[in-house]
Amino acid sequence: MDKKLWAIPITLAVMTLLASALLFFTEEATRQRIAEQQRQKLLRSLQTIAPPDYYNNDLVASASPLFEPDALGHRQPEPFYRGYKNGQLSLVILPITARKGYSGDIRLLVAINPRDGTIIGTKILEHHETPGLGDQIEAKKSPWLLQFIGKSLQNPAENRWKVRKDGGDFDQITGATISPRAVTRALRKALRYAQAHRGEWEQMPPSASGSTGQHRQNPQQRQEKPHE
Repeated sequence: MDKKLWAIPITLAVMTLLASALLFFTEEATRQRIAEQQRQKLLRSLQTIAPPDYYNNDLVASASPLFEPDALGHRQPEPFYRGYKNGQLSLVILPITARKGYSGDIRLLVAINPRDGTIIGTKILEHHETPGLGDQIEAKKSPWLLQFIGKSLQNPAENRWKVRKDGGDFDQITGATISPRAVTRALRKALRYAQAHRGEWEQMPPSASGSTGQHRQNPQQRQEKPHE
C-alpha cells in the first residue's frame, strides 16, 4: 500500500491526540482557576465576620462537614471552620439554621472566640423573610445583627438570650418579632454548642484536611427531632 495512504490516518490520529491533550490541559487550568476564584470569594466572605488577625492558618482549608440537626438545626451537612493563632485554636465559625423564621429557615454563620465564648461576628446566608420587615435581620439592611458582637452566655445571662418582647435583652425589629426571635435563639444554641465542644476542638491540631472526627456525620445515621 502506498505510504502516503498510511500517513493520512496516522496524521489524523496524532492530531486528534494533540487536540485532546490541549483540551484536557485547558479544562484543567480553567477548573483550577475557577476553584481558586471560588476559594478567594469564600475567604473574603468569611473575613467579613472573622477578621484575619484572629488566625494565621488557612481558614478555607480547615473546613469540615458538620451535621447537627438537633443542636444547630441543620437540614444537611454544612461546612464548619477552625482558626488557629500560633498553633492554638482561636476561632470557630459555625453554620446554624434557625427553623422558625416567619417564612421558613434562616441560615447563618456565627464566628465565636472559643477562649471566652464571645461572638466575633455573624452573617445571614439565606432567608425568605418579608421584604421591609423580617429582612432587616440582614446586615446590609440594618445594624440589628451588630448587637450580638461581644456577647456570650454570661453576657447577658443565658436566660436573657431573648428579644425584649419575650423578657430578654435583645432588640427586636419594629413590626417583625418572629425573625429576630428565631435568630436570637439560634445564636444562643451555637454558643451552647461551642461551649460544649471547646475542649474537644482544642485537642485537634491545625490540619489542612480539617478533619473533625465524630462531627463528620452522615445524615442517614440520625433522625431529626422536633425543635423549639
